[in-house]
Amino acid sequence: MSPLIPAEWESIEAPVIRTEPPGPRSREILGRIERHAYPGLADGLAPFALASKRAWTVTDVDDNVYLDLASASASVPLGAGREELIAPAVEAMRRFGNEDSHALASELTAELGERLLAIGPPGLSRYDLALNGTEAVEIAVKMMRRATGRPVVIGFLGAYHGESTTTAALGAEHAEISRGLRGLMPGFVHVPYPHPYRSPLREPRPGGSGDATVDYLRDHVLFHALDPGEVAGVVIEPVLGSGGCVAPPDSFWPALVELCAEHGWLLCADEVKTGMGRSGHLLAVERWAVEPDLVCLGKALGGGVMPIGAVLGSERAMGFDDVPTGSTWSWLPASCAAALATLDFYEREPVLENVRELERLAAERLAALRDRFEAIGDVRAIGCFEAIEFVRDRETKQRATELQHAVAAGMCHRGVIADSSTTSLNLQPSLVMPVAALDRALAIVAEAIDAALAADGG
Repeated sequence: MSPLIPAEWESIEAPVIRTEPPGPRSREILGRIERHAYPGLADGLAPFALASKRAWTVTDVDDNVYLDLASASASVPLGAGREELIAPAVEAMRRFGNEDSHALASELTAELGERLLAIGPPGLSRYDLALNGTEAVEIAVKMMRRATGRPVVIGFLGAYHGESTTTAALGAEHAEISRGLRGLMPGFVHVPYPHPYRSPLREPRPGGSGDATVDYLRDHVLFHALDPGEVAGVVIEPVLGSGGCVAPPDSFWPALVELCAEHGWLLCADEVKTGMGRSGHLLAVERWAVEPDLVCLGKALGGGVMPIGAVLGSERAMGFDDVPTGSTWSWLPASCAAALATLDFYEREPVLENVRELERLAAERLAALRDRFEAIGDVRAIGCFEAIEFVRDRETKQRATELQHAVAAGMCHRGVIADSSTTSLNLQPSLVMPVAALDRALAIVAEAIDAALAADGG
């Protein structure tokens, strides 16, 4: 078995920029895509075409090598091309091919379901199959409404849950994601995410819940707009992912759990992005000792090898048999094999310890950047969720989105790729990336900020 970092990965050199991106081969391939693809797809592509991935690096078709701080939207947790994750999936493909696990289940289905319940929070006794995180969230919403007989689900401003009709309406990272859909999909009410830097709410009121967000829910939403008896429950990312790598204050969780218990609401943790170690715990809810009624998994569960999602739930939340769920490709045998190998790796190797080392480095380096650059309003490091918020003015906190995108472009041209989201520059390194590699990447981030500010006259 390979260790946390295989010997062949130790000699990796990155970044190496041989041709200013996009190079000629990349321009040719991207041009072919742009001519025929849906324009919204072409608009979001990186300025190069992918040739290969290895460990925590990406190589383009013009032989440039980039340090990868995107990790395929956090779905490649343990490095790309890890043989002990690929081999079980390939063997399962040869043995089973494609089979719908809703119709013909294998022992892999039983083993993976049992393993997931074993790592889940106490009280979860059921699982269901999903192809990916979006499908898992869709299933969870169905379960919440069926279990309670209530129509309304509470979500949070800033959250991302997917881009299907249901998940786009549940999420609220940015209005463009649900444009044209929200009016067609009733049954969701949104409140501000407990965002320590950007919450529009004041301090908790005297005699209240102890948390400003939950006070707002109790004192305003449930008083003026929403009968709590109509609410099935709450869906929340324990750490906002693409919405800015934001963790709630410690006061939030006990107040929310108490509110849910008071009104019989189900609490669903969307761990699609936060799960599988990215927060420094296998599941992010462990960080605050929260025990939700439902947990959604996806992305990293397949080890970056195969697509897979899952829903874990309590008997109350999932103990019935009349909710149609899933799709043909949910829990292919190869996906189950890859997920089981991924769980084995977490048990065998010090992944979470490495994540905490990366968090410590990132917290130190990002704090130094905030002190150095007036254009940085806030920085965050929660495990391998890291973010920089650029602002025009620290007092008003007006976002400097153009500067943020310019920094991301400058990083790319220097050999580091990241996620320039609608709210912040998000850095999502591999959970096994060496501390020295992340340190090198963050030095390049600083160079890109310097250059972008100089070009902007700042």
